[in-house]
Amino acid sequence: VDEKTYTILGVGAEENVSACILNRGYAFLSQYIGHVNKVETLEFFEETIEHIKKLINVDFEAIACDMHPSFLTTKYAEEISAERDLPLFRIQHHHAHIAKAMVEHNLNESIGIAIDGMGYGEDGNIWGGEILYCSIDEYERVGHLEYHKMPGGDLVTKYPLRMLAGIMGEDVYDFLNERKESFPHGEKEIEIVFKMIKNPSIKTSSCGRLLDAISALLDICHFMNYEGEPALKLESVAKKGEDVLEIEPLIKNGVIYTKNMVEEIFENRKEKRENLAYSAEEYIAKSLARMAIEKAEEKGIGNIVIAGGCAYNEHINLRIREIVENFSLNFFVNSKVPCGDGGISFGQVMVANKKMKNIMRK
Repeated sequence: VDEKTYTILGVGAEENVSACILNRGYAFLSQYIGHVNKVETLEFFEETIEHIKKLINVDFEAIACDMHPSFLTTKYAEEISAERDLPLFRIQHHHAHIAKAMVEHNLNESIGIAIDGMGYGEDGNIWGGEILYCSIDEYERVGHLEYHKMPGGDLVTKYPLRMLAGIMGEDVYDFLNERKESFPHGEKEIEIVFKMIKNPSIKTSSCGRLLDAISALLDICHFMNYEGEPALKLESVAKKGEDVLEIEPLIKNGVIYTKNMVEEIFENRKEKRENLAYSAEEYIAKSLARMAIEKAEEKGIGNIVIAGGCAYNEHINLRIREIVENFSLNFFVNSKVPCGDGGISFGQVMVANKKMKNIMRK
């Protein structure tokens, strides 16, 4: 990747974790570890790092981790940093996503479209639908999908009807009660969900959660049995559809509004659901592409990068590519490193390496 590199350990995030060790111009990515949210998985993760470390015979000069304070990988990184008196770099999740694609394609700067399920934001909210102006070592958040409340926090991932309530509020009260069997505690739980919405809570700009909510609205998936199930099933249904709604992107002051799109789908839910699913994905793709192009023109940049788990959505990815390339801009996506969180550790070490270089120059 670069002959002049420090020896840095990247520990990834929490889901789909891999570790990465950067040393002498080479990045050594571990095998897929999985979700590091239990002690047993963390122990295997630690053993994997020690194994690679012995194989290439290195001592770390710095550690890179996610900004999320509750991740076990973050706590592990903090312990290693403290024990060995090593610099610790906390890398914003979506910056790491874009950086890994930039390094792969040898880009110095880009406008990044980072779309996934979740990443800890600098404002304390959950990001996941981001437009970033990036160099390898720095980023500026120049746009994002509209924030919506997450009633019950991470429970919205498992029960996407909760996320729908977070977006639509009281407008879907009757709709949810008609589907009370999809809530473990039925009507009582629905009442609690709506009470949560009225109180201040964590918000999210996540593209993944938005897709989940639409999947639930269209009665495609009300409960997540495996990672990404609601959004994946939505994508499958959308493949047979067409853009019947043709909703014009609503963008103001760096925010891509999405409640209007969900409302439109709700009002037209007697339409074929494959068409509504396609229309939703089309709106998201058009909106993200439009804002990325606008920011690229403002900054005088010719490169647009897409990364994150939602970039695996073929319709969204290819539609953004089509729009971007029609504006004679370059479009890049990961091909050697996983587009999702499996490649985050690589992005982390590359950002940390650049930051280390900047520090040593001073």
